[in-house]
Amino acid sequence: MSLEDPKSVPLRMESPPEPSEPVTALAALKKIRVARGLSLEDVSARLKYRPRVIDALESERWQELPKGVGLKTLTKNYARLLGVDYDALEPVLREHLGAAQTGIGNHTSTRAIGETMEEQPSSGSLGWVVLVVVAILVLLGIALWQGLVPDSLMPAWLRG
Repeated sequence: MSLEDPKSVPLRMESPPEPSEPVTALAALKKIRVARGLSLEDVSARLKYRPRVIDALESERWQELPKGVGLKTLTKNYARLLGVDYDALEPVLREHLGAAQTGIGNHTSTRAIGETMEEQPSSGSLGWVVLVVVAILVLLGIALWQGLVPDSLMPAWLRG
């Protein structure tokens, strides 16, 4: 058996690499938590969330997590507790935050900040003025007809 002859050289057998799950940003939180010696109950007591919610976050079981602002608050507080930068987690959460991402910067109002509103004249005020004037004239007419107005207050042309 010579080393030059490739047919006579025995093949070395290597074991296949162990399958490993890709580590996501949220799964990394679990690894960091375990490395720091914190249990789910420790984290739960500090963050005021149930252990199953913390586990759901680490496992990315979105249906068990709060929605919107609740999810953002949970993740920010968890990242702060572990000393992790929240900005690294935000892209993973973006599609699950929903309305929480919209703020004053993404407001859909048609007015710009600092823009003043113009006064719109009300077309209904003229109708109210006419109605009040007519009501006063009707009441005055009834008072004159019933003799409720003293003669000293009536004009000369109405006294007769």
